[in-house]
Amino acid sequence: MCPKDINNQRLILEAAEAEFLDKGYEKARTTQIAKRAGVNHAMLHYYFQSKEKLFNVIFENKAKMMHEILLFHLGEDMPFLDKIKTHIEQHFDFVAANEKIPGFIISETLHNPKLRELFVGSMTGRAREVFSSLKKEIDKEASKGNIRRVDPYDLVMSIVSLNCFCFLNYRFLPDVLGVDKKMVLEERKKINVEIILNWLRI
Repeated sequence: MCPKDINNQRLILEAAEAEFLDKGYEKARTTQIAKRAGVNHAMLHYYFQSKEKLFNVIFENKAKMMHEILLFHLGEDMPFLDKIKTHIEQHFDFVAANEKIPGFIISETLHNPKLRELFVGSMTGRAREVFSSLKKEIDKEASKGNIRRVDPYDLVMSIVSLNCFCFLNYRFLPDVLGVDKKMVLEERKKINVEIILNWLRI
């Protein structure tokens, strides 16, 4: 493939990502994607054949990123609660850098059973590995009396829910309340850390 083709495909994918994340599959238009990319409509279809095929490329890419949002390994060599604190902060920052992805994945899988099956199926194996590893760490720390014994699923979902909801909700707050989004989110990150750590502490 020549450099011009590679560049055209890159421009189309970048434009498609912006269009699909802003509007979702149903409301996105290939004519608008072509316009955003600075190419003609025929060229878009030459490279990707259809709106559905183009969407699938974007969805699969964002689904992999959503896996990173939902699942994690605590590999750091530090005390357990410090590892949890570090992960919550890193996870929060990752969501902040990709804040449209949770809403996009939730919306598209909610209305499309095939996408939901694809998304869930692609992460099942890793999810089992993550929860098994996390359970061992929790059991070890709980046996030492360092933390309360909690279900690893509850821990992961609590972190994900607290962090992701901020970006589903705070997208509108700066306009509604006239607050500084960056300042509010930094404070929210600290609060989320304290909520989880206070829950884990005995």
